[in-house]
Amino acid sequence: MLEGIGIDIVEVERFEGALARRGERLLRRLFTERELLYARGKKRSETHLAARFAAKVSVMKAVGSPLSFREIEISNDGSGRPVAEAMGLDKSLRISISITHDGGLAVAKAVIERL
Repeated sequence: MLEGIGIDIVEVERFEGALARRGERLLRRLFTERELLYARGKKRSETHLAARFAAKVSVMKAVGSPLSFREIEISNDGSGRPVAEAMGLDKSLRISISITHDGGLAVAKAVIERL
C-alpha cells in the first residue's frame, strides 16, 4: 500500500556555494561517513552529494514525519541502484528511490510503501 511520495530538485551550483561557505561543518551535518566516502571517490563529488541531498529531502517529504539528515542514509546496492535507509522508520515500510543529475540539476524521488 502506498504511504507517501516525495520529490526534490537541487541546483548543483547553489549547493556547491553552500558547501564553499559552510565547508566541513555542513557536510558533517547533512551526510553520514559512508555517504562522504562514496562521494569523495567520484570526480565531481559535489554533484553526487547534491543528488544524495535531494534524495534525503525526497525521503523526508514521503515519510511526512520529522527526520534529521543523518537519520537517512543513501547508498547503492551491488548493481549500483540507489537505496535509502531511515533510522527509526517502521520496519513494515519500504523506501524506493530514484536519483539523477544532469545539466546542473540533481533530482530525486522517493516512494514509501507498506509491506
